[in-house]
Amino acid sequence: MDGRLIPTAAGLAAGYFILRRLARSRATRMKSPTIGFLDLSGGECRAQLEEDRTLLGPLFTSCRESPSAPPPCTVLFLYGRFGADGTLEGSGAGLRDLIRDSGALVAVVASENPEAHCLAAVRKKGPGRANLVLTLDRRGPLFPQFFFQLFSLMKQGIPMPKAWVRLAPQVPDGQGPPCPETFLVCEAGPLAFR
Repeated sequence: MDGRLIPTAAGLAAGYFILRRLARSRATRMKSPTIGFLDLSGGECRAQLEEDRTLLGPLFTSCRESPSAPPPCTVLFLYGRFGADGTLEGSGAGLRDLIRDSGALVAVVASENPEAHCLAAVRKKGPGRANLVLTLDRRGPLFPQFFFQLFSLMKQGIPMPKAWVRLAPQVPDGQGPPCPETFLVCEAGPLAFR
């Protein structure tokens, strides 16, 4: 299924009702959002980062980039590989530590990782909470195009979960529009930009 929505890290049991509540909730509006790019892949994902930055950077007040420490930002795009235990290979840092250090309310793991490793990263306890996007398959240019559309809707004041479902309808047979294969874990709730 493309663009899967996981309303809470706890699972999908009450997902439908949580999604309905999130859709009706008033959005937290982020003023002057910034985007940060953190490449912990050792340069392996450099082309993807540049593609994403070129398309998405103009949607934000400022664009920051770092090869080692998380830049301060509202939206963090992270490039790297998770180990089976959910920590980032080569750094030993956990996803939640990077979220805390950046101050991000939205964190996108923009490089492809195995599903089990993504779930291990989400389940790891830590201080940082955000709406998390984990990528299983970028599907080439569909990835930056999807996020361009998502962030454009959020700039119109549409909360992230509602914008997500508009772009990637949660249909049982998975036959929605073409999207990257991702998970959204809504820990920070209905966020929008202003």
